[in-house]
Amino acid sequence: MNETDTREQVILWIPFDRLHLDDENPRLPEGLQGASQSEVLGFLLEQGALEELAQSYLDNGFFRHEPLIVVQKRGKKGDKRRGEDRYTVVEGNRRLAALKILHESPEADDAGFFGIHPSSAQLEALVEIPCFLIPDRDQIHAYIGFRHIGGLKTWPPEAKARYLLTEVHQLVAKGFGDPFRELGRRVGSNAQGVRNPYLAIRILLYAREEFGLNVAYVQEHRFGVWLRCMNSADIRKYVGIRKARSYQEIELALERIDCDKLAEVLGDLQSKRGRSRAVLGDSRDVTIYGRALADERARATLRKTGDLSLARQVVEELDLEPRAQRLVESLELFVEALSRAETVDFSNSLLQATEELSRLARSARAIVKDRMDDRDQDA
Repeated sequence: MNETDTREQVILWIPFDRLHLDDENPRLPEGLQGASQSEVLGFLLEQGALEELAQSYLDNGFFRHEPLIVVQKRGKKGDKRRGEDRYTVVEGNRRLAALKILHESPEADDAGFFGIHPSSAQLEALVEIPCFLIPDRDQIHAYIGFRHIGGLKTWPPEAKARYLLTEVHQLVAKGFGDPFRELGRRVGSNAQGVRNPYLAIRILLYAREEFGLNVAYVQEHRFGVWLRCMNSADIRKYVGIRKARSYQEIELALERIDCDKLAEVLGDLQSKRGRSRAVLGDSRDVTIYGRALADERARATLRKTGDLSLARQVVEELDLEPRAQRLVESLELFVEALSRAETVDFSNSLLQATEELSRLARSARAIVKDRMDDRDQDA
């Protein structure tokens, strides 16, 4: 094993079989945290598109300018290779998984890449891997946080949130009064960029631990939509989350959550028996969904029908002025089209339709005028 020192890091060329996949990797689903090496590798193979990496290594070797980031891990008592240093790969687990499959490591089980048959020479060139050794895992967390939270190679929203949750709790334990701002500074974001995903994942975990709600599907498959929901003031208010800007305020707000209403919202993100789609199927509908929850009539429609489009109609009834303006704009386009038309059949039925438009417009005006007069008299 070759070694080169730098001011802050040690660059090592480490045999692949001394490298361990990180079972605390935030990209792993919560249920795989602490799992065996075989389970972690299986997940990465299923999710990580490792074939392209493997073929690249066989064609080009391992890129020296992209070393793995590792922390030292001593071999366990009873290990056949006791006394040799082992390392946990904290950054680069997909790359390590691809290498272990190519080398047919024990933890790879029977996994393999279809159509990829490395030669002994190719495998020999991939035995020792360049790694940055950072002795303090906190330093690694800062690097990973900056790269995957604020940088270009971002994690999925749920993995990012779980990472931030862990880091916030560590900062709180160290006595930081504003962990969101501090962590935002470290990962190239800001307080809001940390607080929002923290609040979203914290509520889910609280719902599971304190209320016994099943949040697994939302956490694993709909977390991006859930995060947008928790950015909606209407939805937060509906489930009982009001003032929640600081860490302390969030902890107090959790105790005021309405379990039943929270369960409603979580249920609306999942398809149910007899219903092919979730009530809230598209993140673009979060705003109208929140407004439907905030209005009693719209909410009753939503609960009765399970149809957000019908609840939307009720909500839009409240937006009379914008609706009237849209009708005006539409009618203006219609009048312009009539004025320029030359081949249109100006029939009696078309005349009757325009007369009906005129009648409805006069009726609408009369209603608005009467309501305004009533309001002025009451005043």
